Amino acid sequence: MLKKVLATLLSVSMIAASLAGCGSASSSEAAPAESSKETTESSAAEESQAEEGTAEADYSAVKVGMILGVTIDDGGFTQAQYMGVCDAFEALGMSVEDQLVYVELVAADNVAVSSAAEELMGEGCNVLISASTSFAPIVEELAPQYPDVQFCQVGVPMENCLTYHYRAYESMYAIGYMCAKMSETNELGYVGGMSEASVRFGINGFALGARAANPDATVNVLWANSWYDPAVEGECAKTLIASGIKYIGTGTSSAGAPQAAEAEGAYTTCFDLDHKDFAPKSVLASFVFDWSPIFKQIIEGYVEHGMTPYVDNYFWGAAQGCSKIAFNDDLVDADTQAEIQGVLDKIASGEIEVYGGELKNNEGEVLVEAGKSMDDAAILNQEFLVENVIGTWK
Repeated sequence: MLKKVLATLLSVSMIAASLAGCGSASSSEAAPAESSKETTESSAAEESQAEEGTAEADYSAVKVGMILGVTIDDGGFTQAQYMGVCDAFEALGMSVEDQLVYVELVAADNVAVSSAAEELMGEGCNVLISASTSFAPIVEELAPQYPDVQFCQVGVPMENCLTYHYRAYESMYAIGYMCAKMSETNELGYVGGMSEASVRFGINGFALGARAANPDATVNVLWANSWYDPAVEGECAKTLIASGIKYIGTGTSSAGAPQAAEAEGAYTTCFDLDHKDFAPKSVLASFVFDWSPIFKQIIEGYVEHGMTPYVDNYFWGAAQGCSKIAFNDDLVDADTQAEIQGVLDKIASGEIEVYGGELKNNEGEVLVEAGKSMDDAAILNQEFLVENVIGTWK
């Protein structure tokens, strides 16, 4: 039976704070990330070397602990990471039952995170995956105290810790492109959870893709201001639909918005996992991220190099086969699927640069000049909405 540890010392307010699993640490504390091109080129060579050594590598001494802000079945960011670790284990011939331990519902405070880490290390874990960006400032201080344990923190690069994140905006660009092509009007909508950087990834990616398909496309954003509130998310969707919008992107984990849209004959797209079962007559497609290549290489790097990993920051996406789209075959025909997958393939190859210039925010400020591209640090810490978004991120 899979070992599972439940965190203690929780309160309702702590749980609410811990649900910020998709966000970003403040930009003032983040170190510059590697450029996407450099990451793509280096990871290809590293992956080739790792594959050559996998057959002979011994993973029996590796034990992985996961510190989770919510649960492994949250329907979103955390569940996708948990599934990615399990898939990485399978690829490496490791035992989920014997070599994986996790702590759920860990509040984003020093006591809870430190206690969870110590409990996992007490279970013999030598690789700790901190799967909520809310934990970043705590882990950054905690990791140096345990130099023999490989801490892995989702979010922006930091000292003393291997970091990883996803290029969520890539698939959302393609999905936004699809919605703009399918819509009979120029107006699209988006329901956001909390205004954290990787939620803004999705909104901005969706809006930029929509504009690429239709230069007149706009995206009206409404915030639920919660990481999980089906009722409020549903009301946001209803408000957008009442204004005449029929195609809505979502950056949430619940079925609230898709089910509300289905009841009104509108369409949605979903985030992190394939959610067409939420509302089969509404969900056109979902952004799906496969975390397993990241976790597989993290474990391989730890076995081969110990505490000196090949890559300090894994900011991966379509180029590494991680960013994907799950289509609803009943609502999106094969030709449209092929066209939209082609858009994602062009992002993977570099033919399309999602954050290429000229790029402005919706306050008229030029973010990226023509002929240039936004660097990874700015993408990871983005505090803006692009010019065809109606709404505010603040």
